[in-house]
Amino acid sequence: EARRYYASALKIVPEEPSVLSNLGLSYVLSKDLPKAEETLRRAYASGKADARVRQNLGLVVGLQGRFAEAETIVKADLPAEEAAANVAYLKEMLSRKNTSRGTESIPVASLSRAD
Repeated sequence: EARRYYASALKIVPEEPSVLSNLGLSYVLSKDLPKAEETLRRAYASGKADARVRQNLGLVVGLQGRFAEAETIVKADLPAEEAAANVAYLKEMLSRKNTSRGTESIPVASLSRAD
């Protein structure tokens, strides 16, 4: 249902990065990572994309196992050491998920600093 609201918002403000970012995260929550990435890349391509859009894109890229690319994306807003640590943490979380074979869901967290 939320996606309908995002679609309506995009009719009012086409290609608005914050709306696209939220739409992209809705795809993450439904585990459609390719669609999430596609949507977040649209937001990222905008000249108005902010740090949150870039961090969300980095998260989605990392969730798909492309850690070096994710680190490059998040370095735009974070010190190199912090970006590397965040991506390493994501990698560790995914590794735990893959080894547990339980009902654990994909971790959804921001790679950015706490506000």
